[in-house]
Amino acid sequence: MPQLDDAAVLWVAVTLPLLALWVAAFWDLVFRSDLPIPRKVLWGFAMVVTAYVGIAAYFLSRPVPEPDGKNLGDSVPRTSAVVTELEDLNAAHKAGNLPDESYLAQKREVLGL
Repeated sequence: MPQLDDAAVLWVAVTLPLLALWVAAFWDLVFRSDLPIPRKVLWGFAMVVTAYVGIAAYFLSRPVPEPDGKNLGDSVPRTSAVVTELEDLNAAHKAGNLPDESYLAQKREVLGL
């Protein structure tokens, strides 16, 4: 079996990870729907010319995708608003400022029933 010299080992150690990163970066770049084609071309050029620096800049500047399913960021403020509205309605009802029928109607409206 032939012996590999240090230069060959270094070449393989640098080239294989770079090729894997390029494939991953270009795959991601091609299938992104939020970038127009001219920006994709510029990113691709930057990744080829600057190698690791361009790939790192691409992945660091990429926006974090929204998780699938329910958007938790939107549900927390809405839940807090519903709780606050219900507490206000309950306080007004207990104080006698809101009759039973009106209280129940507004409560159903807040709850979306």
